[in-house]
Amino acid sequence: MTSDVIYYMNTSKNYSTLDINFDVPDLSINDILCTFFILNNFIYNKSLHLINFINIPFEANIIINKTKLLLQKYNTDYFDVKKCSLYKNVEEIFIKKFEEKIKDTSGMIKKPFNINLDCKKLIIEDEKYINKVKIKRITFENKTLPMDCPSIYKRGFNVNQNLSDIEKKYSLAFATNIYKQYELIELKLLATYSPNNHYCYMVDSKNPKLFEEMIQLEKCLPNVYIPRIQYDMKSNGENGSLAHYECMKRLVKTNFDYLFLLQNDDMALKTNRELLEILESMNFAMDMRITINERVIHSRVNFTKLWTYRNLNIFLDGDPRKENISIMNQTIQFSNGLLSTGLPKDTVEYLVNKLNITTFLKQLNTNLFGHDELTWQTLLTNEILNVPGYVPREYALIYFIRPYFLSRYVLWTSLYCPTKDGYHAVCSFGVESLKNLTNSKYYFLYRFNESFDYGAMKCYAEYLYNKTHFDKYERPDLWFYYNSPLSIYKRLRLKNDINLIKNYKNWL
Repeated sequence: MTSDVIYYMNTSKNYSTLDINFDVPDLSINDILCTFFILNNFIYNKSLHLINFINIPFEANIIINKTKLLLQKYNTDYFDVKKCSLYKNVEEIFIKKFEEKIKDTSGMIKKPFNINLDCKKLIIEDEKYINKVKIKRITFENKTLPMDCPSIYKRGFNVNQNLSDIEKKYSLAFATNIYKQYELIELKLLATYSPNNHYCYMVDSKNPKLFEEMIQLEKCLPNVYIPRIQYDMKSNGENGSLAHYECMKRLVKTNFDYLFLLQNDDMALKTNRELLEILESMNFAMDMRITINERVIHSRVNFTKLWTYRNLNIFLDGDPRKENISIMNQTIQFSNGLLSTGLPKDTVEYLVNKLNITTFLKQLNTNLFGHDELTWQTLLTNEILNVPGYVPREYALIYFIRPYFLSRYVLWTSLYCPTKDGYHAVCSFGVESLKNLTNSKYYFLYRFNESFDYGAMKCYAEYLYNKTHFDKYERPDLWFYYNSPLSIYKRLRLKNDINLIKNYKNWL
């Protein structure tokens, strides 16, 4: 039991059960009572949490049961909880994390997204208003924005904006492949922009106008990076992973803690501060959709090519694995999943600086549909490569399960789509979706379709912008994220507790 655990429990918005196992050598009854009373003193909404004490001595169990009865009747404080070693840490973290500074909104634009909609009514799910505006949805009309720096700043970017403590402590990086109109890219960036983050955009070679506009944005915002190399990125995934890798090579030179690999139509569902608090509660665990579907894999990989570690030339000179004949003659095993991915800094550094994945990327890069959805899954489920943060294939399907893949929220069918509109069997969200999206556990949405409902995209961007700069901060349900399987896997890996990792299903 730690002070952070208690803090996360107090952010919970749902019922949960917590089993605390006291099967620890030399544990005193006083230690058990301290745990009980600290929980009693610091858990605010006790009705949400069923807490069970497991493997405690009979004597301690009697004392706790008697104490529960006394507390119900008298709310007694006969036990001096302040003498407990954990008390001071819990008290300090509560003072630090629950004290809110008044937001400094100087230099921030009140309504940067000009749109003829009452976005607040959409966010609170005013059904009468929603039914009215969805009859004639606002769609995107391309226009050229002034691209001088003063104009960009006037649209809402403030490189000197006030940041929360956690936004000063940590930094996010984003590697995004883009091909659409500049205005859409700027809107999504502005919605959650932080001057302490790093944003790299790979621009499709088929859109030279967008490339020029993004280079101008780079000149105005010091944390935006546009690699000069370009690829012809296609909808089948061709050149997508190569493009992301170019951004990874650029971003690894910066000071960030966590990187997201995104595509053009991905849009944030959380503010920057929310994302950082969530990631911190999970020890910045890797987030990735992983499956091992042999039929899909064989339809997306050219197996006429050689895939041994020797042929891939994946190990650098001086790496002992390069001298191991047994390893070099093995064929790499493929895994598949989805593209959007979250990676901690040490994972990215290893992929860029400790391995040579260029041949692997180029050999996988074909016209076979969806091959880009095998790239990072294959590299990060590989025990021989041993990339920091990786998950062995035998555990991937246990810990990295679909409901807890957080980097992308997507509905694959229009059957359950609120708007009943879809493109390539993927739901396009609209004005009737916004309230539910504000309560989503996911990090990013795929997608708002600007040719279907641009108003919804703009209103959600306004919601994120206002939440960042003007609204009173409300913490996300960190208890949910702390208890997610990928978060549990990261904690067990940090402890190197192989036994618990293997037996995860048994103690769920």
